[in-house]
Amino acid sequence: MRTIEAVISVLNLNVQHRGAMSGVLTLGSLDPAFEGAPAVDGPVQLDLRAVDFVEPAGLCGLAALLELLTQRTEHVSLALSGRNVAAYLERMDFFRLFGGRVEVHPDVSSLEERERHNPGTLQELINFHTEEEIPRIINRISEILKGKEYLLRERVAICSTLSEICANAAEHGTSSFGAFAAVQAYNHIVSGSRRAGEEVIISIADGGPGIRETLARNPQYKDHTETDNEAIRHALEMGVSSTGELGRGGGLTLVAQISARSGGSLSIRSGAGRVTVYRDRKNSRNVPPFPGTFVRVSLPRHAAEDRP
Repeated sequence: MRTIEAVISVLNLNVQHRGAMSGVLTLGSLDPAFEGAPAVDGPVQLDLRAVDFVEPAGLCGLAALLELLTQRTEHVSLALSGRNVAAYLERMDFFRLFGGRVEVHPDVSSLEERERHNPGTLQELINFHTEEEIPRIINRISEILKGKEYLLRERVAICSTLSEICANAAEHGTSSFGAFAAVQAYNHIVSGSRRAGEEVIISIADGGPGIRETLARNPQYKDHTETDNEAIRHALEMGVSSTGELGRGGGLTLVAQISARSGGSLSIRSGAGRVTVYRDRKNSRNVPPFPGTFVRVSLPRHAAEDRP
């Protein structure tokens, strides 16, 4: 009797091969996989072999994607190239969260035995569901920002808003996975300006209803919720609020201003929309649907002589 093996679907990524972001796993890199995820109905492999470097946005996006895939099939695998990316994923607790549900090639079990050295510049990938879990995350972010010499008022503004984002994610998330967060501080700029300095990247992804659906609950925002991009842009305006709304009190506006002053950016993705706020512009783009809301904050710190 001949055994017929199940056909494995392969989801590829769009990883840049040129320029400053060459080989970097970002949320945008995962767009083709998010687009193909709804059609998965059997064994699937996510091909990460073109990835040389993973930033927090890519890590949180990957976690959200895998949550989608593991709900559709019991057989999800990752294809990695070399040990550097695997070592970083292990350091960021990725395998602790997904090791029992996702098969990894090549085998990475030996990485779990390595001795860790915490440089104090990161918050590992963390999954949370309740508001009681949030203070520990926010305190860790505050410690990282303090270590990078952010002013007290900046730390308070950033952390209070991120706390609100996390609280909304925990309170209004309708998916089983809740929300993910990850933070890392770098000694080089990985986005925005290429000048020498430091940068803190903060990423949060949840599986909630998204900004458009949340805003639409308030009748006064009817004219601002025809598309996901319109809803996101409106949520970024000072004073826009709704029960459980991400931009309550204009906190996102303050974070956008702080990141822009330092040459960074605030990027929000929800549904099929993505809006990124820079110092001198605000870009909107239609993207493959994201299952919830994603926030990425880039906070560069240039060399001391270049700071205002």
